[in-house]
Amino acid sequence: MPTLLLCNIPPHKRAKLQVLALRCACRVQAVPPDRFGDTLADILSGAAPSGGAAEPFTEELLVMSGLSDRQLDALLAGLRRQKVGVALKAVVTPTNVGWTVQELYAELCREREAFAAGRQAHP
Repeated sequence: MPTLLLCNIPPHKRAKLQVLALRCACRVQAVPPDRFGDTLADILSGAAPSGGAAEPFTEELLVMSGLSDRQLDALLAGLRRQKVGVALKAVVTPTNVGWTVQELYAELCREREAFAAGRQAHP
């Protein structure tokens, strides 16, 4: 099922995301900091927490999994329309599905820094 994983999303934004998710036929799952050491695959499958240690972060992160192009477009348009800014967004891919939430966050930060510096993150 298409899923939105929410990391560090405050309640007022979470409520708006839940409405948008309902319209896009997606489920919403908040990911607590104690699961940042778990892989995206484990979280999405409902596996028990691994207990893996991860450095907590406080930035907002929205991870989208299993959305069709139409659902993704509708969700992103809804975010803009509702003025729901989320600092970091990612789509689950075959490459990153085995990453922990912390690893995904670190990669997104590297990509953002590279973009800001006018260089490629992965030359």
